[in-house]
Amino acid sequence: METMESSQPASGMRKQSKKLLIVVIIALIVLIGVLEVKRRLVEQQLQQLTVRLEQLQTGNTRENREQAERIIRKVKRHMVVEEAVEPTVATIVDVEALRLRNPFYNKAENGDFLIVTPERAILYNEQRDVILDVVPVQIQAAPPAAAPAAPEGGE
Repeated sequence: METMESSQPASGMRKQSKKLLIVVIIALIVLIGVLEVKRRLVEQQLQQLTVRLEQLQTGNTRENREQAERIIRKVKRHMVVEEAVEPTVATIVDVEALRLRNPFYNKAENGDFLIVTPERAILYNEQRDVILDVVPVQIQAAPPAAAPAAPEGGE
């Protein structure tokens, strides 16, 4: 009978050990999931910062002009772009902020290009060599300053 009594506490310990092991495994799985999400966020931020740094380092150098000319040549293969004007070319760095302000950027991703002419804005993805969207540009002249009102009372 002594052996039966001594085996009961041991089996209770085994049950507790199994429960503890299951809890530890679940906690590790949750921890791995949380760390993976954080890693992806940090990787995305690093990519955005890298693009920004590249833009800051190159500034308005010959490389930027050559890149702009290359992008314009590629876009011209898909559509007519006026020769008389030099379009402005910008690399999209923070597409999420742009999307909050304008749905035009919904099809764009970081690294795509925005080409602006006096008539239209063009979203272009160089990797896929595809125009993502085109919208007309409405440049409005600043309204003339209003003349000061004449004082009332007929002085």
